[in-house]
Amino acid sequence: MYLKKVYRHNKFLFLFCILFVAGQLFINYKRGLVFSPFFHYGMFSEVIRVKNQYTVSEVSVNGKLLAAKDYSPAVWDDIMQPVELFYHQQMSSNQWQVDIHRLLPFADSLKFVNSLSESDFKKWYRLHLQPVLKQPVDSVQIAFTDYYFNGKSLTKANK
Repeated sequence: MYLKKVYRHNKFLFLFCILFVAGQLFINYKRGLVFSPFFHYGMFSEVIRVKNQYTVSEVSVNGKLLAAKDYSPAVWDDIMQPVELFYHQQMSSNQWQVDIHRLLPFADSLKFVNSLSESDFKKWYRLHLQPVLKQPVDSVQIAFTDYYFNGKSLTKANK
């Protein structure tokens, strides 16, 4: 056995190995707490499975649906990322107690909870889109459309 050989060779090295293993087990137990040299090695090792349903964000400007094929990847990210991040943060603001408070129980929740209203975001987003699209933006509609995967392709849900 490896640890027996290490113990016979050098007791200090044996103690170091045991403490390192204990530290790694502690990090795995805490799920999310990471500091060098202890890392949670299982973070990206899961197989991504195909889901039956996907929700896609759709943005319409002045009544016209924007399509990714009409823009460069950088511009498309500039169009879609604010929407994705705002609505994701709206949903996850309620998760503060579960996700952040367990690691930072002493922190003030106001620093982590989104207090921006949807109407204020849409006003900002309309102003944000004008220089990105290089056109005046009178109206913006944001929709979340469900698509179903039938094994070969995605099909838009009937609403």
